[in-house]
Amino acid sequence: MYFSVPEAGMRKETGMYISKRALRKHFDPREYPKETYLLCELEWRGGVRSWQHWVRNDDYNDCHAEQYFLEEIFEPRYYNICDMTWYLSYSPCWECCDVIRDFLEEQTNVNICIHVARLYYVNYPINCQALRELNRLEKVTIKAMEAEDYDYCRETFIQRSVHCDFSPKRFQSEIQRNCVKLKDILQDLHL
Repeated sequence: MYFSVPEAGMRKETGMYISKRALRKHFDPREYPKETYLLCELEWRGGVRSWQHWVRNDDYNDCHAEQYFLEEIFEPRYYNICDMTWYLSYSPCWECCDVIRDFLEEQTNVNICIHVARLYYVNYPINCQALRELNRLEKVTIKAMEAEDYDYCRETFIQRSVHCDFSPKRFQSEIQRNCVKLKDILQDLHL
């Protein structure tokens, strides 16, 4: 699925399914690609099914994936609670943490659970502080992706007819390292 970016006159790739190549490249915590991918699942309470979508950062318009999703893709419904689950290839930077916080102040009926494949520039204290502040919000949970999250993404965001041999068993040590490091950051034990 494609849609136009009006300001640029360019087309941007988004949709429900991600390619197996993109999943392997962008969610393997041993790799450090330039782009950030956001895989999202929305569930409106009282609804019968969930909605899946994905986006990547828009470098042409200098827009990170989180901001792009919240400002251009998400359609608010004020009559029901929305539980949003994100699988991000990188943890949000401090600017995106601010965007998410501002969004949640406006959208009081939205909860976000964020799973991250790798940590974004956590050697910068401002990013760590922003993650801590965001995680302290009642409507936000931030977690490092674990093996079952990778399996879920493969089963949910790759077309069923496509064989994908992406297995978290190959990078279990990196998963564990990210879990410990993020836990330390969120508990302010980092640096």
